[in-house]
Amino acid sequence: MFLTPRRRRNDHLDIWPGFVDAISTLLLVIIFVLMAFVLAQFYLTDALSDKDQALSQLNKQLDQLEISLASEQTQKQLSEQEITTLREALDKFSQTFKLSEEQLAATKAELLSHQQEKTTLQEKAQTLQQQLAALEEKIKHLTASLGVETTKSSEKEAKLADLSAQLDKLIMQNTALTDENKKFKGGIGDYASEFFAKLKQAIGNRADIRVVGDRFVFQSEVLFEVASADLGEDGKKQLAPLVKTLKEITETIPQNINWILRVDGHTDNLPIHTKFPSNWELSSARAISVVKYLIAEGIPSSRLVAAGFGEFQPLEESADAKSLAKNRRIEFKLDQR
Repeated sequence: MFLTPRRRRNDHLDIWPGFVDAISTLLLVIIFVLMAFVLAQFYLTDALSDKDQALSQLNKQLDQLEISLASEQTQKQLSEQEITTLREALDKFSQTFKLSEEQLAATKAELLSHQQEKTTLQEKAQTLQQQLAALEEKIKHLTASLGVETTKSSEKEAKLADLSAQLDKLIMQNTALTDENKKFKGGIGDYASEFFAKLKQAIGNRADIRVVGDRFVFQSEVLFEVASADLGEDGKKQLAPLVKTLKEITETIPQNINWILRVDGHTDNLPIHTKFPSNWELSSARAISVVKYLIAEGIPSSRLVAAGFGEFQPLEESADAKSLAKNRRIEFKLDQR
C-alpha cells in the first residue's frame, strides 16, 4: 500500500535524461550544420575570389584589346592618308610625264625637220662638187686641146672664159651653200631648245603656262586683267623666270648669231567694248607692254619684236569658254632675224 506512490515518483523523474540526450543531440546537429555552413562559406568565398581574379584578368584583356583596336584604327587612318598622298603624287607624276612626252614629241619633230634640211643642203653641196669636178675636167680637156688647135685659139679662149665664169659662179654658189650650212649648224635652234628647257624647269608644270610647238605660251589672264593691256605687279612676277632664263641663255649665244625674241599677242574673237577699237589693237598693246617690261629689266631693245595678231591666229576654233581662254595668250619665240 505504501510502495505504490514511490514508484510513481520515480517514474516521473526518468524523463530528464532522455530530454538531456535529445538536447545534446540537437546541439550536435546545430554545431554540425554551423560547421557545414562555415565550410561552405569558406569554399564559396574562395570560389568567388577566383572568379573575381578571372574577371579582373578578363577586364585587363578587354582593355588591351581596346588599346589594340584603337592602334589598329589609327594605323588604318595613317595608311589611308599615305594611300591618298601616293595617289596624288602618282597623278602629278602622270601629268608631268604627259607634258614631258608632248615636249619630247615636239623636239623630235623639230630635230627631224632640221635633219631633213641638213640632208637637202648636203645633197646640194654634193651636186655642186660633182659639177665643179666636171668643169675642171672640161677645163683640163680644153687646155690640152689649146696646145694642138692653135688656129681656134680665140674661140677656145672665149669658151675658156665662159667656162671660167661658170666655174666662178659655181664656186660662189658652193661658198654660199657652205655658209648656209654653217649657219644652220651654228644657228639659234640649239639655244632656243635650251632656253625653253630652262624656262620650263624654272616655271614648273602649270596649266596656264605651256609649250606649243616652238613657242612658250602664257595665258593672257596670267599677265593682264580682262580687256586691259596694263602689265601689273602679278604679271611682272610671272614674267620674272622668263627674264632670268633669257639673260642666262643670251650670254651663251655667239655674237655672230643675229637672234630676236618675238612677243606675239593674241585674243579671242569676242567683240570688244573698251578704249581699244578692236582685238587687234588690244593684242598689239599687250605685246608692247611685255616688250617694254623686258627692256626695263635689261633685255636689249634690238633683240625684241612685238606683234599683235588679234583673233586671227586661234589655237582652237570652238566657241566654248575653255577654247576662248586658250586663244587669249601671249607667245614667246626665240628666233633668228
